[in-house]
Amino acid sequence: MSWPVKAALSIITILALTLAACEAPKEIGLPPEVIAEVQFTDTLTVRTSTVLLDSVRTSNTQQLLSGLYRDPIFGQVTAQPFFEAGGALNLNLNSDGTVNTNTYVFDSLTMEIAYSYLYGDTLRPFEVNLHRLKDTLLTGKTYYNNSSIAYDPTPLAKAKFTPNPSINNAIKFNLPAAFGKEIMDLSGKPEGATSAKFIQTIKGFTMVPATSNNMVVGFSPSSTGILLNLYLHNSADTIALVRTFYVSKRFNQVKANRQETALSQIQPLKPLLATQTGGLNYVQDALGIVTKIEIPYLQTLFKNNNIAINRAELNIVPNQPVHVGGLFGLPTGLTMAETDETNRLLRSKGDTELLLPIDGATFQSYVLPQVVSYSSKFRNYNFILTTYLQAVSIGFKKSTGLLLMPVSLASTVQSYANNSQPLTGYYPFLNNKLDRLTINPTKENVKLMIFYTQTK
Repeated sequence: MSWPVKAALSIITILALTLAACEAPKEIGLPPEVIAEVQFTDTLTVRTSTVLLDSVRTSNTQQLLSGLYRDPIFGQVTAQPFFEAGGALNLNLNSDGTVNTNTYVFDSLTMEIAYSYLYGDTLRPFEVNLHRLKDTLLTGKTYYNNSSIAYDPTPLAKAKFTPNPSINNAIKFNLPAAFGKEIMDLSGKPEGATSAKFIQTIKGFTMVPATSNNMVVGFSPSSTGILLNLYLHNSADTIALVRTFYVSKRFNQVKANRQETALSQIQPLKPLLATQTGGLNYVQDALGIVTKIEIPYLQTLFKNNNIAINRAELNIVPNQPVHVGGLFGLPTGLTMAETDETNRLLRSKGDTELLLPIDGATFQSYVLPQVVSYSSKFRNYNFILTTYLQAVSIGFKKSTGLLLMPVSLASTVQSYANNSQPLTGYYPFLNNKLDRLTINPTKENVKLMIFYTQTK
């Protein structure tokens, strides 16, 4: 292992106090035969552009989206979830495995959805129709934000409400009695014996927003987010009973109409410079619009092969305020993914996203991503690139291209990383909100600061 690599791994802690003090370059405590000094630069060029990803995976997303809104920057956005709900059904089989001879009477069937995310104009009524799918979601298939499944054009039910989470955050659909009895008739039959067979019979659901909406709602597919409730009672009494079915496979379809916006000319994987998009770079969550960050002259810093990076920080100051007229808030968390000259999001052989790791992790800790929260104090997002750039400096990484993108449930993802709890993939936490970001890519707004040690 070369001296720069050893130095980068061994002196970071020693240098931390030196760097924090912002003293002038000086000799540091290395072996007598090695003369080195700490230097600083914030003049390296950071090149930015806006990229539309060619595909955005939304299978098994951690948040389902439904609605339509009009963004003055990003155009009209429409979100539509597709999901299945099921479970084995045998009303005459008790929980302990014993059989009962009761006769059950159908009362009603409802779907209750607890929304936890609102984006857009929350003062206007929200209207949505629930439809039944004509087919099931395929096991093992990857669904994207442009995927779709055919559904019955006649809605099962409609809902209209004005959001008020402080009082009630639920959307309730009262489903037809005929559909409820169809489900109840599966009890004890082969079609209801397992959740998979139940779903094959019932199919799934989608929520189609009304064109009059100007908001998108988000809700969790967990057991508390979407409940398909079958209400019934024993014919021998009037005690109400309920059988609940939960969501399994799901994905989001999210589309945009960008006509007459600064992004009207954007095409998948073809970067647009800020000069081509109204002077700004853009990030939009579920649509897969990201900002590509490159450091084209980084290798000039390493050309004499005696540089070790001690600390590198990238500060990104958003152009927009936290809210625009009370709407369109900034992402609570951002991460960066590796890319190359194709501008695709790179993945490992195990199909894990190559996300920027938490600093201090090994170069290959893709499953421990760095998630940066917005700092209201400094009004920026601050990434630590020390480990990543050190990997570039020794040739372990061949590209200096990174894609800036939001992370939903940022605190949850960060807790996984901080506690070294790897997941098989983080894509369920990516691209499943509608938060957006604009950047005026001046040197003050996108600044790379590097402290490094150079041997003589």
